Amino acid sequence: MDGFEKRRNDKKQAIIQMALELFDQYGFEKVTMTDIAEKAHVSRASIYNFFESKDNLRRIIIKDILDDSIGKVQKLLEEQGNFIDKVSKYIQVRTWYYGKYSLQFFVDTVESDPELRQCFDDFAAVHRQLLMKFIDEGKQSGVFSPDISNTAIEMYLDIFQSYYLHNMHNREIRDRFERNPKLAQEMTMLFLDGLIQGKNTGKA
Repeated sequence: MDGFEKRRNDKKQAIIQMALELFDQYGFEKVTMTDIAEKAHVSRASIYNFFESKDNLRRIIIKDILDDSIGKVQKLLEEQGNFIDKVSKYIQVRTWYYGKYSLQFFVDTVESDPELRQCFDDFAAVHRQLLMKFIDEGKQSGVFSPDISNTAIEMYLDIFQSYYLHNMHNREIRDRFERNPKLAQEMTMLFLDGLIQGKNTGKA
């Protein structure tokens, strides 16, 4: 990447970061392109050149979050080494956005944009495939029990996913996750702990 491309990319990332902070703090409808330009120290024209509209800027922010999450999991799967260490890294990767982004902003954006809703559904399907691949690796390494069928695991995943999707509109539950990112890590740990060899088969 030459100097011009780097400066262009840095400017684009600054716009995205400042827009996200403003959307989180004040809500999408109350933030103007002028607000974003002033916060990011760029011209309004630069924002329109990069993103065309405020709606498209918000759409790109959500897509970047989803793509980044998938990329982190894919990178982890490619790593070599102790699987127990990978479990710990997976928990961090899977829950890294809690406390970092407003769940209300995320949920409202996805629900209000059919294109993003489809992107989220695609993301969920890809993540499920990656998680099952991760679980298969755990079984092969002897950390996860091979006696638990993938059918049972996928049904359990459905229960977790249904809970999250149903309750993200519940302000009390949503606020629990935002105020305490460790809670999301603990819930992921509980799920993975149930797969550990010997815990549910009576094996040592």
